[in-house]
Amino acid sequence: MTACLAAVLMMPALSLAQSPRYGEYTVLASVSGEELSAQPELWAMEVHFKPMRQIVIELTDPVTGKKRPQYVWYIAYRAINRKLANRAVANAPVNELDAPVIPPQFIPVFTIVTTDTEEPKVYQDQVLPEAVAAINQREKTSYKSTVGVVTDLPAAAEPGSPDQKVIQGIATWTNLDPAADHYTVYLTGFSNGFRKVPGPDGAEVVQWKTIQMKYWRPGDELNQREPEIRLQTDAATQPVWIYR
Repeated sequence: MTACLAAVLMMPALSLAQSPRYGEYTVLASVSGEELSAQPELWAMEVHFKPMRQIVIELTDPVTGKKRPQYVWYIAYRAINRKLANRAVANAPVNELDAPVIPPQFIPVFTIVTTDTEEPKVYQDQVLPEAVAAINQREKTSYKSTVGVVTDLPAAAEPGSPDQKVIQGIATWTNLDPAADHYTVYLTGFSNGFRKVPGPDGAEVVQWKTIQMKYWRPGDELNQREPEIRLQTDAATQPVWIYR
């Protein structure tokens, strides 16, 4: 697990601020000139996300077919492909032979990792149609699951452009360890940025440009409450772009 964690970019890659919608945080589409030089076709999205929330929903057990109440954790977000500054790259390589096989795709992946358990526990987001329906009713919005939201990458747009396309999605989890108090959430698929680095055995590995967000829940495992889940936004732990 340790080997796959990447160093944070050595630049102010993230701005955390209130978005136009009350209660959301904004992760800006931020890249460096070095990244653009290495990858001229780089794209990155601006992401607005609500606080991590929790709801109790009656979910159908796929084995027994019976319903039972479960805690569902979720993050609702909006993503917009942004035009990047310094897009012009001197002496950029040009491929005049190979046309893209398919257009770039937006395929988000959300991963939660516990950081205060004896061994890190990893949870991938789940597709839970019953939960998505209940959450949309609660949020009064039409968010899509991480499968339903997959689409061709929209054209990059300037902030405020009438042509910008906003993708609205939701990531959901169940069965998180209630004894854990500290969680790190990784968001991949919001950029196509990557780099190759030596792995622990010397073999080359690929790391992807990823948003990292850290949460803590100072409650107990018996009486779980939504307000206990808090995003850490101090200078040392605020959300940030990394390679992982």
